[in-house]
Amino acid sequence: MKRRTLLVAALAAPFSLSACGGGGRTSGPVGDPRPGGTLVMQCPGEITRGLNPLETSDPTAMGLISGTVYSKLVEFKTGPGTRGLEIVPDLAESWEISSDGLTYTFYLRGDVRWHNIPPLNGRPFVADDVVATFEALRKATTVHQWMIEAVTSIVARDDRTVVFTLSRPYSPLLDYLAYHFNMILPREGVEGRFDLATQAIGTGPFILERHTPDVEWAFRRNPDYFIPGRPYLDEIRRPILTDTAAITAALRSGRLDIGTTSDVNVAEQFESRGGFTIIEAPGAPISIYLNPAVEPFDDLRVRQAVVQAIDWVGMGENIRGHFNLTSMLRPDTSPGALTREEVLKIRPFNPAGAKALLAQAGLPTGFATKLLVQRVDDEDVREAQWMQADLAEIGVRMDIEIVDPGTGIDRRRNHDFAMAKALRGVHLPDQVWRDFEPDSIENYAQINDPVLGELLDRSRAELDEQARAEIYRQMQTRMEVDICQAIYPIQKFDYAIAGDRVQNLWPSPIYQGKRLADVWLSEA
Repeated sequence: MKRRTLLVAALAAPFSLSACGGGGRTSGPVGDPRPGGTLVMQCPGEITRGLNPLETSDPTAMGLISGTVYSKLVEFKTGPGTRGLEIVPDLAESWEISSDGLTYTFYLRGDVRWHNIPPLNGRPFVADDVVATFEALRKATTVHQWMIEAVTSIVARDDRTVVFTLSRPYSPLLDYLAYHFNMILPREGVEGRFDLATQAIGTGPFILERHTPDVEWAFRRNPDYFIPGRPYLDEIRRPILTDTAAITAALRSGRLDIGTTSDVNVAEQFESRGGFTIIEAPGAPISIYLNPAVEPFDDLRVRQAVVQAIDWVGMGENIRGHFNLTSMLRPDTSPGALTREEVLKIRPFNPAGAKALLAQAGLPTGFATKLLVQRVDDEDVREAQWMQADLAEIGVRMDIEIVDPGTGIDRRRNHDFAMAKALRGVHLPDQVWRDFEPDSIENYAQINDPVLGELLDRSRAELDEQARAEIYRQMQTRMEVDICQAIYPIQKFDYAIAGDRVQNLWPSPIYQGKRLADVWLSEA
């Protein structure tokens, strides 16, 4: 099988990442990169909330414009041999962090220009654009404003130097600056001289060329990109395809170069067919929420019983096929993630113990409840059915209510559920914990735990990575054992299916569009 795999905790040592193969093929390179050509890459859905990075958290929008149209100060590395989330330069060629963690100084590239599109017309990128971007973020949105909450000022010392001053040490800051939300925008867009919601003008390797609603997005090569010789491609077309049958048909006919799926069976079909490379990468965790405002989930023993009654390993093996057994943190992005053995110790599959807990809670014959399921793929429903069968064994009669993603998000944010199941697209460890702060709109399970809050504050002030990882371990144990209102029991894998002419498409655990600048097309 021609497959590049990111190996993580379920298969190898904790926080182990590896990639093999050259030129996009495990069989070896097919020659030197050649410029030109059009890459046709599936877009998983239409954008409904606009392109403005200051106002949207739409993952489809992030996947289209972050790293492709817009650049960031720093970026996460991709490519062969990449391990974890390694931060590398993007618009900032270097940076310094003061010993007290209160000052971040970024030294910017001097060879960057904005796309040659009015009203920017290819003008130079300067430090004032960085200041305008983050000042606007602090004032104009609540979507991800919290990512820079510790920053008290952003100052352009000169055209190529930006200084961030913090009120306190804040260890996640550099990770957040590399995250796909935090694209650097031109001051003209921030000030309203063009509409950021409908037009994207950046410094990235590709220029947004056209958009046909519900049909396709198209991007063309930026001839003035600051990395010499990049991008190789002349054009990227992103047809909007959501149906698995349509995606597989387009791949087989050659009308599509790259399609994505989380269904290992589909990936294996293309593996056996030949002519395709399967690129496997850890994906989103499955998230389970128990609402303590709904009886009987106000009782910790009931919540513990429900979690212990479900065979999470069996669910992962039978439904996903390839998965990671996890606690709250992703092993592919955090060295603080618990190992498989540690998870099994604090979250055992123990139906007898679950029945005893229900009896202690005054529910010896169980109870009736309902699970709200946000459906993205068929596996979401099959996992819910697995949970339903396991819970029936301890007397919990659970009905399943299936909803679309938009409805699921709204219902969870309004705490309109007893139990809820979804995919949670979080990547960074601090981002996971942000969900469970009392003021977060994503705090679906209404967690308000002072001990967890104190540990979170400590983690953010801790600049040593190993010490911070140990704090994260304590937090995961507390979430599983003492709170038990939200768990991320397994992490699924995603699969990019690429035709053999696609070279140098390296996996990434986040929306990392800059990697497409390295993709080239062979004559195969």
